[in-house]
Amino acid sequence: MKLYEFTRSYQLFEEAQKYLPNGIYGPRTPSFLTFGSYPAFIKRGEGCRIWDVDGNEFIDYMCSFGTNLLGLKHPRVDAAAKKQWENADCFTLPSDLWLPLAKKMAETIDGLDWCVFGKNGSDVTSYAITLARVYTGKMDILLAKGSYHGSHFWCQPHGQGVPEEWKTHVHYFEYNDAEDFKRVWTEHRGSVAGVVLTPHRHDAMRDQELPSPAFVEAVNTLAGQDGFMIIMDDIRCGFRLDLAGSAKHYGWKADIQCFGKAMANGYAISVAGARRELLEAAKTIFFTGTHFFSGVPFAAALACIDEIQTGGVIDHIREMGTMLMKGLNDAAVAAGVRVSVTGPPAMPYMTFADDPLFETNRFFCGEAARRGIFFHPHHNWFVCAAMQKEDIAKTLDVAALCFRLTREKIGG
Repeated sequence: MKLYEFTRSYQLFEEAQKYLPNGIYGPRTPSFLTFGSYPAFIKRGEGCRIWDVDGNEFIDYMCSFGTNLLGLKHPRVDAAAKKQWENADCFTLPSDLWLPLAKKMAETIDGLDWCVFGKNGSDVTSYAITLARVYTGKMDILLAKGSYHGSHFWCQPHGQGVPEEWKTHVHYFEYNDAEDFKRVWTEHRGSVAGVVLTPHRHDAMRDQELPSPAFVEAVNTLAGQDGFMIIMDDIRCGFRLDLAGSAKHYGWKADIQCFGKAMANGYAISVAGARRELLEAAKTIFFTGTHFFSGVPFAAALACIDEIQTGGVIDHIREMGTMLMKGLNDAAVAAGVRVSVTGPPAMPYMTFADDPLFETNRFFCGEAARRGIFFHPHHNWFVCAAMQKEDIAKTLDVAALCFRLTREKIGG
């Protein structure tokens, strides 16, 4: 198998550093992967495949960081977007798809009676904590240590230039630890407006964890007793595990829910919504953005949700993901290396034993990337509906080879 080369990608990456911070800022940089073993720039994509600027083809298990649910260039979604585009995209006022999508969300998501629209997950998670504060009249927000809820300053996990006082009312507990959650809540009892949670733990650079029944029950019970809001950050998981929302899937009694990424198959839109009781409080919040009202993503979202409802999408993704996870485990055992494959099948992740700095994972994933399989060494992966059994089989053939190379280089 001829190994990929990335000559054009890295020429462009070097030049980009003259014009953009770090050439590519944030987690999309090749420096967050295995430098030299991944491309820096993508030229095109279709279905579950992408092609870089050097012409290399990949099966993409990042699925555009989770936005690609149905497959890139999905004909039904793109046709709906094109139809709206022909009428124009961004108007002075909302398009006539504003109300249909709001109704569709309320009809689809369990416990969501109304909603607002943004562009990114950060927009709506920030809106959600504002709503919780207005509704409860309290200020404190509880977050799980290491969780990611967007790039806005109140929750940004790292980066310079953010005053510490902007996080004064944010307090941290260990995810999946009912006693630690109770401890932090007790320390701030009487001032907690809400807790922001991902449906399951999918922090970068660690195994995923499904929420334990005891943890879910503790949060649900305390919220019911104290009156703080359970805010479900369903940006990453939403529409992958259960069409009615991941809160329902895991048993969270969510008051406010946030969606984005996969809901429009990559078109830029996000949603925050809540129970009917919070609507009056929402009327007092200023929330707007020039492109929040653009019509094309609304058309894409309506078509995407319809496709999920009618196309057996979630079941198919679960089947493909299960095949992938079992195959990786089996191939690792055959090669004599120890791995942990975690998470729901729709968004699996794999780590190696005795690999605290992720050096082994970077080697394995880098070798896979040089052979056309795009895994990420630090971030959970995704499965999309365009993936078929032959794609998983090809992936597992490459993985088996890369496990053997890993064993030879690093040991089991």
